[in-house]
Amino acid sequence: HWEGRDPLAGHPDIFKKALEQTRPYQNLKEQGTSDKELNKRLLQKHQTTIFTHDGEKNVSISTIDSLKHYLKLLNTGFLAVNPQNGAILSWIGGVNHKYLPYDHVMSKRQVGSTFKPIVYTTALMNGSEPCDIFSNERRVYEAYDNWSPANSEGEYQGYYSFKGALAHSVNTVTAELIMKTGIESVIETARMMGITSPIPEAPSIALGTPSISLFEMVMAYTSFANYGRPVEPFGLLRIEDSDGTILYERRNNESLPAAFDEETAMYMNAILQGVIDRGTGRGLRNTYGLKFDMGGKTGTTQNNADGWFMGYTPKLVAGVWVGAEQPAVHFRTTTLGQGAHMALPIFGLTMQKVVADPALKHLTNVPFRLLSPRMARKMDCADYYDEKPEKGIINILLNLFNDKDSLDQQQLKETPQKPADEKKKKRGFLKKLRDIFINQ
Repeated sequence: HWEGRDPLAGHPDIFKKALEQTRPYQNLKEQGTSDKELNKRLLQKHQTTIFTHDGEKNVSISTIDSLKHYLKLLNTGFLAVNPQNGAILSWIGGVNHKYLPYDHVMSKRQVGSTFKPIVYTTALMNGSEPCDIFSNERRVYEAYDNWSPANSEGEYQGYYSFKGALAHSVNTVTAELIMKTGIESVIETARMMGITSPIPEAPSIALGTPSISLFEMVMAYTSFANYGRPVEPFGLLRIEDSDGTILYERRNNESLPAAFDEETAMYMNAILQGVIDRGTGRGLRNTYGLKFDMGGKTGTTQNNADGWFMGYTPKLVAGVWVGAEQPAVHFRTTTLGQGAHMALPIFGLTMQKVVADPALKHLTNVPFRLLSPRMARKMDCADYYDEKPEKGIINILLNLFNDKDSLDQQQLKETPQKPADEKKKKRGFLKKLRDIFINQ
């Protein structure tokens, strides 16, 4: 992609700082080498072994050219956990620990659109519904320095439903949602889901500008798989000495408080399955042939510096990050630099092996809980409309009666209403009906 060009050419300060952190540079500095001599020595070629994505290679190369080689390499981090108890199933910090001993599971990078589900979750908790309709027009938010978020493909026609906007990762609608829901509320939800990294109080967080670790993002997504309750990942059960004496044993942590209610989680699971079935993550179906129930979200950051994919089933949550060591080194086009191209394939190939392994297949053969008839009706809308659909009185009444039926028969049996309570409930319904007609 960069053949014949140097992605670092426009960033001399970044390269200089990286060079100063190398061991050869620091050794020469400690020896009192002058800057002129130091540069000369760092340009001298020597025989060494370098890592490439095709394996180790013996080459004659200078320290400066070696550094340029490593700065251009793509790195990755991968983490998979059991969302029911937090047990870490796989932790891969990088592409090669011998040559690149840096843990990209714990390092922090911008998370892109993988943050959007947190915005949509908060919006659902604050009264939004899956079939609410939003204009796709590009807006200017004057109160925030004329911030005007653009869609990745530059399209601003038509209208998206709430669920469709997340499935297709529409920036304009997501920005409108955080304005409607409130920045502080979104940050509070992120904290409840397990994210501890700094999150600025700015609307741009809706599009994933915060720098957050893969570890935190996987923990946050356990909230979806675990129906609202996050779990903290762990990898160590106990430590014994040579005599079998237990020096450390993990105690079952008290369960973390729920980040959001179960109904919100079920809506989000249905919406995030839409990302896989018909949205930005559909390559898992079309290219990798994965048929089991799963939700997920792609993520792409500014200038295509970072590619993300978060995917999950009720028994597995996995996250992937891909990028160069320095964000200044990145793809020139979103076609190649998006999370669906950079990170999703790692998840797809991994899940193919999971499905093919009888010992692991149980991680993918569990379906999500079915929506109740009422919830399914509230999800019954298209992702996109050329023109704004009219919400006529018939639809309003249907939704109203759907709301009235929201107490499932099973729930009514478990908590029978007293006659007085039932009358009060009916009066409330009639008042709501009257208000609807007056507003219409």
